[in-house]
Amino acid sequence: MRVVNIAAELAPIAKVGGLGDVVGGLTSELVRKGIDAIVILPKYKNLKTSFLKDLKIYKKNLKIFEKKRWQKNTIYSAKLNKVQIFLIEDNKNYFSKPKIYGYRSDVTRFLYFCKAALEFLKSQNIKIDILHIHDWHTAFVAPLYKEIYSKENLKVKKIVLSIHNLKYQGFCKPKDIDNLGFDGKYFLKDEKLKDPNRERTLNLLKGGLIYSNLIVPVSENYAKEILVKKNEQNLHKVLEKNKKKIKGILNGLDPKYWDPKTDRFLKHKFSKDLPIKKLIDQKKKNKKDLQKYLNLNLDEKPLICSIGRLVPQKGPSLIKKSLLTAINNRAQFVLLGDVFDKKTAKEFYKLKSDLKNNKDVSILFEHNEKLAHLIFAAADFVIIPSLFEPCGLTQMIGFKYGAIPIIRKTGGLADTVFDLDDKKLKKSKRNGFSFDDFSEYQVKITTKRALNFWYLKNQKFYLLVKKNMELNFSWTSSANKYIKAYKNLLK
Repeated sequence: MRVVNIAAELAPIAKVGGLGDVVGGLTSELVRKGIDAIVILPKYKNLKTSFLKDLKIYKKNLKIFEKKRWQKNTIYSAKLNKVQIFLIEDNKNYFSKPKIYGYRSDVTRFLYFCKAALEFLKSQNIKIDILHIHDWHTAFVAPLYKEIYSKENLKVKKIVLSIHNLKYQGFCKPKDIDNLGFDGKYFLKDEKLKDPNRERTLNLLKGGLIYSNLIVPVSENYAKEILVKKNEQNLHKVLEKNKKKIKGILNGLDPKYWDPKTDRFLKHKFSKDLPIKKLIDQKKKNKKDLQKYLNLNLDEKPLICSIGRLVPQKGPSLIKKSLLTAINNRAQFVLLGDVFDKKTAKEFYKLKSDLKNNKDVSILFEHNEKLAHLIFAAADFVIIPSLFEPCGLTQMIGFKYGAIPIIRKTGGLADTVFDLDDKKLKKSKRNGFSFDDFSEYQVKITTKRALNFWYLKNQKFYLLVKKNMELNFSWTSSANKYIKAYKNLLK
């Protein structure tokens, strides 16, 4: 079976968030299971090529018609974890910018990439069983293939669309499609790609939903949530009409990259196989090292961490409340995250300034992969109070590194974290702390509950840490579900 992934991200060479982790982890596992998995990706300026093997020019002068001119593209080939990668380098400088996203021209850039990927596949003349596309960036591949390229000697049996985040949909005008040499107004007819709220606007993700054969939200709970009108981000009728195509599959975690037993960033490695006394000792050594590195008090206190982007989806106001609760209740807090909007930036820079003399808190505004590993290995808890969370990998990393998750029950978080005090559940299933409402009050009392558990039941705390480290969120199980879904489609 040949599965071709067309995506905007691929970890570890081009990663902004979970999308990159999923494409990297899933394709690696598919190859391990004997699937011919291929990834097509833009050749970004900041691509981490050191991870690639055999990087070389594969095809020169692939011509793409855009804006009434023929544009030349160069295709590079490489291997990443035995996965065949093709990188598209354009002569328009669409992907030579410092960042992967965040530009006014993003829609133009990724529309061009969709066409270039299909033109490249057409030039290869290969059989494709599954064309797997991801989020709005590559969603237009589905209508473009079905309406145009399926009639031009490119044969794809089935198309799968993964939804990593329904909030981002990709809006454009018919003229943006005209620029590719196609009739943009055609996609407005019969409600095809027409956005439900904007009369003359095309919704690219909607196109992916309608034209794909299978829609995969990245957790079972998120698959249910997107069908609830208040959560569906204006695509309720489209999702309802296509709900028979929807199947939630929980993401996995890359066991090679996230493993405290082999983690190249850790001085004091540890694993679920260690005796409890040795495990506690290693966790404490990692905490001491982090405290020294961040100039925190060298006290034996519980440490809560927050790692990730400070965007509205992640609940920055609730993260702040948890932080203040921690330092007022004999605990430490480490925050590592990028700030994107001005309001949040202002609030958190002020918070950092107000707490600059407090040696129980460290706030860092950066994306630092090494430091993220060190923090997970040192932390006792990881706070994830998301407004919505399609899957979430942070809680899975927390389990693996001995940091107990404190979460709001939503999306994939609700599929993986079960409250320690929930008497309706078997004790063996309970593995963290959770709350229902998106409120500062609930995050405050849940943070206090977690800290009390650390202080009052310290031995039980470390037994829970050890138990959680044995949970299996590797890609093996998730990849099996994808393969089964692919095979069912092809029957």
